[in-house]
Amino acid sequence: LTENAPNIRTLRPRDLPNPTQVSGRNGLSPVAMDIPRKKASGQPVVLTALGSLGDVYPVLSIAKVLDRFGIQTRLALTPEDCEVARRWGLLATPVGPSQATVMERLGRSRDDLTAAVLRDASKPVNDVLIPMLSDLVAELEPLTDGAGCVAGPTFALHGALAAEKAGLPFVPLILQPMMMFSSLDPPRARRFQAMAPHPTNAITRTWNRAVMGLAQGLLRRRHLGPLNTIRTELGLSPHHGTPLLDPGPAEVPLRLGLWSERFSPKPADAPAGLEIVGFPPPPEGDLPYEVQTWLDAGPAPLVVTLGSVAQALGGRAFWSEAIALARRMGLRAVLLHGQTPVPEGDDILALPYAPHGPLFPQAAAIVHHGGIGTTAEAIRSGRPQLVVPVGGDQPDNAARLKRLGLAVTLPITRFRAAHAHKILTGLLDRFDYAAAATVGAQIAEEEGATQAAARLKQIAMQGQF
Repeated sequence: LTENAPNIRTLRPRDLPNPTQVSGRNGLSPVAMDIPRKKASGQPVVLTALGSLGDVYPVLSIAKVLDRFGIQTRLALTPEDCEVARRWGLLATPVGPSQATVMERLGRSRDDLTAAVLRDASKPVNDVLIPMLSDLVAELEPLTDGAGCVAGPTFALHGALAAEKAGLPFVPLILQPMMMFSSLDPPRARRFQAMAPHPTNAITRTWNRAVMGLAQGLLRRRHLGPLNTIRTELGLSPHHGTPLLDPGPAEVPLRLGLWSERFSPKPADAPAGLEIVGFPPPPEGDLPYEVQTWLDAGPAPLVVTLGSVAQALGGRAFWSEAIALARRMGLRAVLLHGQTPVPEGDDILALPYAPHGPLFPQAAAIVHHGGIGTTAEAIRSGRPQLVVPVGGDQPDNAARLKRLGLAVTLPITRFRAAHAHKILTGLLDRFDYAAAATVGAQIAEEEGATQAAARLKQIAMQGQF
């Protein structure tokens, strides 16, 4: 491999580093810096997570810091994510069925379900998530015994239900700015296109509030009935708020926004008690020797990724078009393709996965889907970005990156090498590398996981909100 570095095709998953066995950037794991490990004290914190790695990693980062603060963390994750936690040196309790079991019950592939969630999560929520809630809450119940609070993303509905049933405070972890549902800083997503992006007067602000009210009413019409059926089974009173946004009657001492104010400032109409604490950095390690050797053997490449769950959702031609884009630009290509088949070539390094932290800063440019975790690492890298959203919050994240001058964006359905080349080279011609590096450095210095863990520790130890 050393002698033929430019000819590397594909590395197997077992060739990639274990994040718990290697050092991170600057030889330190980001969430571990300057945090001495303390003897356990205070009541435990129950943490839940559900979704892609971009949804799970922030929770694991917070768990690592809580552990170093001396607060016992009870992680409740899917069976697959328990394995991810183990690689981070964390213990987790499996809650709910495995992905394979869910797919078998539904008679659908993971790609089909992912596409449905990104297109419109309402049907999967009603057909998949809500029917499992009673069992999920029952499995969470032993973890809440003697705990100080429960925290988790609002999409993980079982966390709030278990907290309410146990009489514990629930702290929503809001992973994406879009989930603020702000009328003053409206989501840039397909279902919100009617909203004024910059409501600078009374008319546009009133209009945006009306559209947002309709959107929240739609969520209630779709999900309150099925959700309240489950609540009755659990012996809880009916929920009258907005599912997925409002955790219900559980005590909510605060909400934690897990992104940087530089990426998305807090609007005046943000949810009550919201504290934006910064992006939690994942404690990832260095690149494998073979990967770094390939990178060092030529010019900076185009790095292409569609995250941890959407690799197959760009269509059959996506990866070929990405390679064609790199070649038009005179670049080699690094493809983070998961298990999706991709073309081979001497100018291609195809990897199932690689740590974004050490890889992205070595890119000439990054093509990605706009998932919130990938977005955070791309900002930290200071590199130009072409964002090709698939769905969900990704168009909103793409618009915020564009607003910062860090990216151009193109719907993935329109991703073709010729068109992408035109808009990406246009960005490169005007890209302010110094300003991007400054923003990246500022965000890298923020301690999102540490700030979030400190607030959860305060609740667990003293009941102070």
